[in-house]
Amino acid sequence: MNKKNLILLGVLIVAIAITYLFEERANINNEKQKIIETSLLNADSLGDLKQVVGIKLNIEKRGSLYYDKNNNLRMNPNRLDEFFKILSGLKVISTLNQAEVNKVGINFYIPDPTMKLAFKFEKGEMLFTLGKKLDYDQSFYMKVDKGQDSQVVLVRDDSPDPGTYENEDAYKKSDAKYKRLQVVFYLTNKYFHDTTVFRDFSYKVDGINFEKISIATFRNKRFSLSFADSTTNPAVPESLGYFDENWVSFHQALTKLEGKSLYFPADNKLLDEVLSQFEIVDREKRKYSLELYKKYGAENGYFLKTSFNNIIYQISPEDAQYFFVNVQDFWQKKWSPITKVFDLNLSFFNGKSLKVKIEDQELFKVLPETNLRPLEFKRLIEFFKSEGNHVSEMTEKPTEILKKNMLRVQFENKSLNVILEDNEVIIVDIAKKIKIHHYVGAKLPFSVNYADYIKATGP
Repeated sequence: MNKKNLILLGVLIVAIAITYLFEERANINNEKQKIIETSLLNADSLGDLKQVVGIKLNIEKRGSLYYDKNNNLRMNPNRLDEFFKILSGLKVISTLNQAEVNKVGINFYIPDPTMKLAFKFEKGEMLFTLGKKLDYDQSFYMKVDKGQDSQVVLVRDDSPDPGTYENEDAYKKSDAKYKRLQVVFYLTNKYFHDTTVFRDFSYKVDGINFEKISIATFRNKRFSLSFADSTTNPAVPESLGYFDENWVSFHQALTKLEGKSLYFPADNKLLDEVLSQFEIVDREKRKYSLELYKKYGAENGYFLKTSFNNIIYQISPEDAQYFFVNVQDFWQKKWSPITKVFDLNLSFFNGKSLKVKIEDQELFKVLPETNLRPLEFKRLIEFFKSEGNHVSEMTEKPTEILKKNMLRVQFENKSLNVILEDNEVIIVDIAKKIKIHHYVGAKLPFSVNYADYIKATGP
């Protein structure tokens, strides 16, 4: 357990050790010292925490980490922190008189003796049994055993309340915190399993962890990413660049990848229908592979197999999408003006043309301002700033492109032709023999008509 967990557990133990509430500030220090010295629940002499055992829980510490006692899987430190944080909110209101407990009967306070949670230390053990909640209050009973001593205490939960209430009376009687604690007592080892795929690699989310990744999917040919120099193979076309944001988001998503659940030990014979394969070389020159499958036994979903452990991770659809990337996802699929002020030439299919100056700054302007509609120019420029869906090689002859051309757009030494086909806008650079495809549906997001760029004149 990390230092934070030990601190939280310490808070829990000391909190439960407090058997009275004190209103006189001057007496607090003396009373706390008295409680620590005489409390049944003081764990200072028991040493380091070694094991936690619940109804369906069995976790043990090895070194600084915690593992599933049954199968040796590592536990998730964040979930352990959450577990101890909830327990640290428990405070003892009072300790019941043992003679009164014996007279009424322990079953009145602790109706279900199986609701147990044990903490095993180097030199002893503490056992907590959850009792019933009071009808008129949020507090509840708990039986605490330490060695040969046993006491029933009345406990309240000082952690934030997860419920919402119509009035003060409903809040006072709420069982929301009690039900949450019941869930804690029923937690299983599986809940605490660390499902982080690269947990043993000490990768940093904000660092470069991978040197090269070769990717093949059921729908795309194999390609590779080089994080050493931010290039792809096949390379991006000459007139286009790389999409830096996608490189970063992909790298971070892979670094943080974790499963919704896991299967251990893995039975690879149950895997079927491979969807994607990654061959990875990391910055430490370690080589390993990831394979994503559609089926594991009778289950459908996304199941990840690695070459470095014997675990199958079931991952979410949101994480699975990163296994279906193609090389063009890492390319910048657009031709857009680089500068904020530039000359723009438009040649329309009816033979007419416009030559203007664009100032694409805080206030969008088209010069000269007379008889022009700035909004139409802005729509056109905004479209050219947007990412296309995919890139293709121009296989047609230039004359065939020119026959289909609806609008020629020229700026910053670029000469681009606009073609409309089947709900697509295709931007063509004839000189570079490249086409960028934009799926737009039935409605064109800008105009190709000369008249739409000119203000109407006359009656």
